Amino acid sequence: MDYCDLHIHSYFSDGTFSPSKIVDEAKRVNLSAISITDHDEIAAVVPAISYGKERGIRVISGVELSAIYRDTEIHILGFLFDVNERKLNKMLSEMREYREERAKKILRKLENFGIKINFHTLKSIAGEGAIGRPHIAQAMLDTNNINGYKEAFKKYIGNGKPCNVPKFKLDPIEAINLIRCAGGIPVLSHPGNIGDDEIFLELINLPFAGLEVWHPDHSSRQISWYLQVAHERNFLTTGGSDNHGDRTTKVPIGGIAVDASIVDSLIDYKNTYL
Repeated sequence: MDYCDLHIHSYFSDGTFSPSKIVDEAKRVNLSAISITDHDEIAAVVPAISYGKERGIRVISGVELSAIYRDTEIHILGFLFDVNERKLNKMLSEMREYREERAKKILRKLENFGIKINFHTLKSIAGEGAIGRPHIAQAMLDTNNINGYKEAFKKYIGNGKPCNVPKFKLDPIEAINLIRCAGGIPVLSHPGNIGDDEIFLELINLPFAGLEVWHPDHSSRQISWYLQVAHERNFLTTGGSDNHGDRTTKVPIGGIAVDASIVDSLIDYKNTYL
């Protein structure tokens, strides 16, 4: 049986691996298909697809958009979209600009706690990626302001903590429409992380095409429930490792067994309905 991993992050968002390293790792663990689903960023897609062809790994376009629903952060995966679609790229550009401004505001708040981090230092840590809180946490660790990576979130920059600044407020419908307008397939990401079944049951009434069933944070009970919901709603099902390279990763690339036939199901859906 062939397997795939449709939830991986590169150094273009908050992962640590390059697109080529991700493809090489997928090859090493005998995956047949992957998708790099960076947060609000698609820069890894084209190089991964190109290198994937060289290495015999099927790579499909992917992204993970952040949205806010009833004051709750949710994530929406998009697959098989056109990476050159204008509206999607315009929104992603606006989100990147917001990320930089947000990072600067967080750094100013950290100064009130005696933690001084130069923005250019932060940019160097982020490299080619869009700046996010994981990069700030790494900068705090590198400058000996915290004892461990997770301490940054628990004490300073996590949701509800004194130095956090709200994320870009994208509406779920807007996110879904962006993906659909780009010819892509919108999938509700790791519903188990929403933490509220009532909100989950409301969200599945939105025009999603699929549900991420297999994820490291999902229990066997949750997986069974999400499979049932997907069957009842005629949703596509996806899954993946949510691997972030060397940073805050629960399982390796390919660490969640997902049948590669799911990729064919996504392609069939696109060819039939989009």
